[in-house]
Amino acid sequence: MTQPIDLTGKVAIVTGGGRGLGRVMTLSLLQAGAQVSAAMHIQTDIAGLRDAAEAIGASGRLNPMVADIRDAESCGQIVAKTAEVFGDAGILVNNAGVGMLLVSESFNATPTKFWQVEPATWRQIIDTNFTGSFQMARAAVPGMLAKGWGRIVNVTTSVHTMQRRGFSPYGPSKAAFEAATLAWSEDLEGTGVTVNVLIPGGAADTNLLPGEPGSPGRAGADGMLIEPSVMAAPMRWIASNHADGVTGQRFIGRLWDDRLPPDRGAENSTGPVGFAART
Repeated sequence: MTQPIDLTGKVAIVTGGGRGLGRVMTLSLLQAGAQVSAAMHIQTDIAGLRDAAEAIGASGRLNPMVADIRDAESCGQIVAKTAEVFGDAGILVNNAGVGMLLVSESFNATPTKFWQVEPATWRQIIDTNFTGSFQMARAAVPGMLAKGWGRIVNVTTSVHTMQRRGFSPYGPSKAAFEAATLAWSEDLEGTGVTVNVLIPGGAADTNLLPGEPGSPGRAGADGMLIEPSVMAAPMRWIASNHADGVTGQRFIGRLWDDRLPPDRGAENSTGPVGFAART
């Protein structure tokens, strides 16, 4: 039996941690022993996340908070409050994001042309999906550099979605984030702080799609629908010391084989960041 990954003593921040992919990654880190601040935009998500953490005996290691990562001051407060409760965060998961539902509730059936998107909506998506994550990384990196160890995990999307007709500005916001991941990894080279991408590998059954998660008939634009649970195992591995020195890479949750021992965890599920990637 493969020895489970132990993240005891590690402190993480997960943005958008109250639902969907963020909730899965928050609980995965908690199950492995980490202390986690889960930042979310919706107050009502806190109770459900607390209940889930309590069910796995991890409620004392969860610090949920409501915050808006579009505001730079709020990002600084997330990092500062985490430090007050647990100590400086060594792991930042940039997961918070909004999708094309802000543009149209039928976006996956009737594509909206980019010139039909309202400028305020465009800014809201870019500010959340890209600028907010930059602001979080900017606030968290100094503490990581002081320790000589850190993880930044950026949740983007498939390359096809970045370029798909009718997916502006969601796709372009994730393309910019993908490019930033590689640039940040190079800026941080040799510091002990790594920057990588983690994606489900297709449309996931989350609130970014029309209808309620788990309801029948849901599908992404490519007809695929992936369970958010595919993010759990790779998240634990990237956050662990097994991933020391691994940076500027792209991990695909649906391809992850969690039967492999931790030292081989990334086999068959990784590739280069950016448009050299195929998925």
